[in-house]
Amino acid sequence: MKIKLKKLSQALMDVHKRFLENEKNQAEAYFEKKISSFEFVMMLTQDKGFAWLQPFSALIAEIDALADSEEEMSEVEMKTIAEKVEFLLKDPASSVVSRYNHHLGQDPAFIMFHSNLKNELNEFLKESV
Repeated sequence: MKIKLKKLSQALMDVHKRFLENEKNQAEAYFEKKISSFEFVMMLTQDKGFAWLQPFSALIAEIDALADSEEEMSEVEMKTIAEKVEFLLKDPASSVVSRYNHHLGQDPAFIMFHSNLKNELNEFLKESV
């Protein structure tokens, strides 16, 4: 169970990393200048325009904490994690969905990471049933 959770976490991190790369590229185009990694981190953490990304980062941290825990996950915890991932990426009420869908429509590499995430989520869901 923990192995599948770690695989799910890695798939989320891969998508998150590509997401950030795309957002940085868009910020550079908007500001018409190269943005250093430090400047981008400052934007992510201090600019309210990037607050929508916080739930994505928080979910990865939550999953990693569960994966590192000594205790086994309950079925309820597993279903809750799966629901949070699905909400984050699919539910129109999620702050991430519109940007996520934008990148799905623009970036072939993002599509590949998304496909892997879906596969890992399906494997994780099989474990929780």
